[in-house]
Amino acid sequence: MNPIFQALSLNIFQVYRFFSHSLPNFLRGITLALLLSSTTANAQTVKSDSRTRAVPVIFSTENLGVSLGLGGVSIGLGQPQAAIFALGFYSENKSSGLSIGAVNYQIPRIPSLYLSGLLYQGELPQYRYFSSADPGYSIRSNSGSPEFQKLGLDQSIARLQARWILPIGNAKHPDFKLANRAFLPGQSQPKVSWNPQASGITSFRLQWEQQSQTYREIGQDTRTGADTFRAQIDWDNTGSRLIPEAGIRASLGTSWGNNHYQKGTWRLNEAQISGFIPLPFGNDNVQQQVIALNLYAADAPDWDATNTNNRPPEYLGARLGGLIRFRGYANARYVDRSAWAYSAEYRVIPKWQPLAHFFNTIGYRVPWWQFVLFSDFGRVAPEFDLAEFHRDMKITAGIGFRILAEGLLIRIDFGSSEDESTTVVMIDQSF
Repeated sequence: MNPIFQALSLNIFQVYRFFSHSLPNFLRGITLALLLSSTTANAQTVKSDSRTRAVPVIFSTENLGVSLGLGGVSIGLGQPQAAIFALGFYSENKSSGLSIGAVNYQIPRIPSLYLSGLLYQGELPQYRYFSSADPGYSIRSNSGSPEFQKLGLDQSIARLQARWILPIGNAKHPDFKLANRAFLPGQSQPKVSWNPQASGITSFRLQWEQQSQTYREIGQDTRTGADTFRAQIDWDNTGSRLIPEAGIRASLGTSWGNNHYQKGTWRLNEAQISGFIPLPFGNDNVQQQVIALNLYAADAPDWDATNTNNRPPEYLGARLGGLIRFRGYANARYVDRSAWAYSAEYRVIPKWQPLAHFFNTIGYRVPWWQFVLFSDFGRVAPEFDLAEFHRDMKITAGIGFRILAEGLLIRIDFGSSEDESTTVVMIDQSF
């Protein structure tokens, strides 16, 4: 991949990550198809700093049925590191959605500050949801098996984020660029130190978000929502965003929420740390193998289990299950005041890659694939109690497959738990 194409790919990767945190699961799959199609077309005609594509999509999910959509992405519009994005869809069961946004725009003369924004509006009249007397504020504790029901869901999201990359570590060098990080196993990754002043990328993020969900049942509508302000500092002390072979990543964040409809205020504290340990190859058939470990913790200190006031809606609070943590359980399967979860992965990139030539003939660049064995374990709890977190922990396990296509890391995980099994199709490593 040439440097221009690498930068293009990483910009698209950042677009997807920013939008995917709050979009429904089905939209993430659509976005994946859209961005892959856009990137492939642009890879064949890289002639300018700005590239724009519009792509029709067709898909089907349990919540939507057969759906048609149209999406577009413009990379480098106005600024080379920036992007804008739009996606709309309509389905046979009269579901619809529209999202628009902009990512990584800089204010002139402030090169270390990146601004992003998102707007989303969706209506799903046949949404599969946990049976609950209080939709949106349910507690799904560590025990019990939930039942499901069909209801209508209206969702809206508005988000603004500012990211400031501190001028320390790797970012203090004059030629520093986010796109200049290793993305191939054969590329060297710099040695890391344990001093943020000398190593890694340290970022401070401020984010405002307004999110609402209305659950529509026969004869009853339940409205939920919150305005949330979030502050986070993170340190990426690795040599690669996609395939780190050593080092750590750590983040610490806190959110202040003001619930709509006189539901009070709340706070959520989150912390996460990941470590990457290289393993010797042992033979000539392996390009890279790594043990990846992760710890995630969350707590809502103002939580009141007897009253929905002064606690976050379930889609904003401490929760486990879904695309990242507790693969093998449905999204937000477990919800309570606090959460504690471990993840462990064995990742290996073999030298044998029969897909490269095949995909190259149809316009895709697929330089490597990766195989993964993983396990997630932990639980939610009514108090932030380390001893309680380590009693009756839930465990999931599975296998995964990652492939780098046009600079995008596509992740497919097959997870299994004691209650159910799930398949995850997503962009980016789980951590």
